[in-house]
Amino acid sequence: MYGLYTKIYNYIWIFVFLADLWLYAISIREISNNKKDSAKIVWNVMTLRFILWIFILFLSVAIAFFIPWYNSLVALLAIFIASIFTILQLLNSSILALMQANMKVEFSAVSLILWKIINLWLIALIAYFFYPKELIDNYFDPFLYIMFAWVISVWINTLLNYFYARKIVKFWFAFDWWYIKHLFKISLPYGIALFLSVVYFKVDVILLSILEWPDLWDKSIALYSLPMKIVEVIMVLGWFYMTSILPSLTKSFKDNATKKLKEILDISFKVLFWFASIIFVLGVLFRDYLVLIIANKDYLITDHIYNSSDAFLIVMWVVLFYFISLVFIYSLVASENQNKLLKINIIITIFNIIWNIILIPKYSFIWAWITTLLSQIFLFILGFYYTKKIVSFRLPYLFIIKTIIFSSVILLLGFFVLNNYSINLYFDFFVYWFSFFILFLLYFLFTFRWLIKNNLHK
Repeated sequence: MYGLYTKIYNYIWIFVFLADLWLYAISIREISNNKKDSAKIVWNVMTLRFILWIFILFLSVAIAFFIPWYNSLVALLAIFIASIFTILQLLNSSILALMQANMKVEFSAVSLILWKIINLWLIALIAYFFYPKELIDNYFDPFLYIMFAWVISVWINTLLNYFYARKIVKFWFAFDWWYIKHLFKISLPYGIALFLSVVYFKVDVILLSILEWPDLWDKSIALYSLPMKIVEVIMVLGWFYMTSILPSLTKSFKDNATKKLKEILDISFKVLFWFASIIFVLGVLFRDYLVLIIANKDYLITDHIYNSSDAFLIVMWVVLFYFISLVFIYSLVASENQNKLLKINIIITIFNIIWNIILIPKYSFIWAWITTLLSQIFLFILGFYYTKKIVSFRLPYLFIIKTIIFSSVILLLGFFVLNNYSINLYFDFFVYWFSFFILFLLYFLFTFRWLIKNNLHK
């Protein structure tokens, strides 16, 4: 069932981003430049998203009908239910854009946590009380109920954000067709670029289900998807950070404040590189612990040629390059260089799909992640290249080298401690993990205090 859930999840999110058109970032940019028109902007963004959702609803179901392993009754019904989730999520992101542009994001964090707790509680209720594993004959009904739990939880999250955001400005759907067409026109290149970035990040699961043998693809997707789900949650943190920076970044580009731009890009790169280093080191050290705590030993001890721990090693590299690439992606958004962003994503998507088609049949899901890693490296290189053409920005090489050295020391120390002083699963994970995190935090406080004293440029 987890393999099917992952297939549906990855499939529908490709269409979510197609309908999104990067309107979240566009809304923040538009509101930051025109605070007095914030209600008008949000009103019309919500209307545009609702129109796009109707189109996406029919498109996602229609395409699935012609794809092998997606055209079963349970899969089609799940896609339809997930499509309802998409409109709620899209409307929710419109509301969040208003809150983000007005620097009122504290409540969104609370509502997000509440959403995740409700979703987890509903799924647990279905899995342990209504449909326990030992009593289940087939997964048709419980699977669809789990999909409905997804919808209910995001509906609650959307309502909470809506009532809070109305304290900032009163808004609802609006039908200014000229402005809607204007929004669609400026967001379309970004939307296509975003859609392509999601394609090269999620299409591998779809290709796995098509290119591998039927008796193997479900297991491959399950083993592959566990680290992917953990990583997707972590990646949201980088996205949150850069969207919080976007209003200031947009204003600096608009005012042509070169010095301020360099400072924002410099500090953003350093913060994201530091955070990515934490994720990389702790992820490599505790990958087996995460698998055992979140799933079970079947994900480590398997008759498949690879296991989830193998995938984790490559995933950590993907996270590293993803975080530092965000600086350049959002620079292109803030500076309204949508054509450059679109060009980058077209190149990477073509590369990703071709290599996945060639090598998945031979090397299974490991090559899918290697291809994703290479795609992220290309994204970093091309993003940096085009950003340098807009603003004279230099990578903080000294900071990078120092952070790599520090991370390497922690990594070696971690291997030594875990190999020689392991107590048990939970003690090792929570005590040692927290200890290494504190070391990274101390490094951060010491380094950034030094950076502030030196005007963030040393």
